[in-house]
Amino acid sequence: MSSLSRAERRRLRKFERAVERMEPLDREIFLGIRVDELSYRQLAAKHGMTLQQVEQHFANALFVLIQMPTEKPPDWWQFWRW
Repeated sequence: MSSLSRAERRRLRKFERAVERMEPLDREIFLGIRVDELSYRQLAAKHGMTLQQVEQHFANALFVLIQMPTEKPPDWWQFWRW
């Protein structure tokens, strides 16, 4: 971890917080796909659900990540500078 720059560590912490905010099943599906490299079919069998349900949980997890704050402040912030 020490080889990461300060900005990279900050970004990693943001991702970690976003993953923590996910619903438990959404998080488990997301980590199963992205970290454990399981297929949708494997996750569906593991959790006793359909492929469509796995897709929906994965989409829910991605939605949480999309809502993460960006590095650049929003444009309206410029109006509040002194």
